[in-house]
Amino acid sequence: MNTKQRDAALKAMTDWLSHPQELGKAPSRIECVKEFDLHGLHYYIFRFKKSFFDKWRLAVCGGYEENSLEHCGHIFSEMAEYNDKTAVDDAVKIVEKIRAYWMERAAKQDDLNSRIKANSEFCTADTLSAESIAAQFVRTESLYFLTVGEVDCPTGQIVTADPLAYLPSRQFSPVLESPVPPGRYRVDVSIFRNDLVGLRMCTAMMHIKETRAVKYVKAKAADGTDVALKDGTISGFPVDAGMMCFCDAQVADEYRAFLDRWHEENPDENHYDDYFAPLFADSYKKFPAYQRQGGDFIEWTNPDTGNRMVMIASGLGDGFYCAYYGYDDAGDICQVIVPMVDPSLFE
Repeated sequence: MNTKQRDAALKAMTDWLSHPQELGKAPSRIECVKEFDLHGLHYYIFRFKKSFFDKWRLAVCGGYEENSLEHCGHIFSEMAEYNDKTAVDDAVKIVEKIRAYWMERAAKQDDLNSRIKANSEFCTADTLSAESIAAQFVRTESLYFLTVGEVDCPTGQIVTADPLAYLPSRQFSPVLESPVPPGRYRVDVSIFRNDLVGLRMCTAMMHIKETRAVKYVKAKAADGTDVALKDGTISGFPVDAGMMCFCDAQVADEYRAFLDRWHEENPDENHYDDYFAPLFADSYKKFPAYQRQGGDFIEWTNPDTGNRMVMIASGLGDGFYCAYYGYDDAGDICQVIVPMVDPSLFE
């Protein structure tokens, strides 16, 4: 008998039973009564009493590899009465249930990881199907869309970036290569909800013309504004604060000037927690059915200039996203989009 391993199992079992969601205190009595091997691992069977006058109950802890003092997480009790004749069979059934649960969890996680990988490829492809994007802007039981604001573009030079992590410093904030006519443009976002990923912002769409896009092509960044890597440059922008934005290059400069002044006036505060978070919370109060608690989108107006930009939660969170031009039949840019989630991958 490996007494050190058995003593480690006894402590682990006692700690588990003492958890507030189990007994909430140490058992009145606990004894290691049997051992067994299953699937190449070693297990210990315990009997315990909740109180002095309680009946003996069954618990199991394992599995252990050889001389290891760390179990693999197969520790449980159904609080059922201990039966010495069937104790091993009863413990094996408990372990098999635990293994089946974790194997199912692992399979689901592998499936989710493969979907997330496919989604990343969707978000960074060179071209996108016009039909796949249009399908996101059709209302169904799990899919809907909403106008979340307007963007003022005095220069027509569009910036897509993380507005909280990178836009304030100009880092990783590409200006798109092809400008659009100066103007004010509506921004819609498609929104998806299901049990697998919850509620997610899918594709942010800025309407340049009210014509139909027939193709989407990844937008390149203007010289000097692209994301530089050790082995070259790459189209797109990273997100580290769970947020993306559409804004004009001039409005981006105005935004930076506003934040510089705000930080001077509030040296000990954070521009998200202490300034933007209440604005997102207000957005949630206005549209609670279309975003997660805390808020997923705002139209922000610079109080110094009156120019507006739109901020939207970035799909599955932090990662790398790209902007695309939508071209109509005449070959004109009619949309600028940032695809973040392909709902069809998570149905």
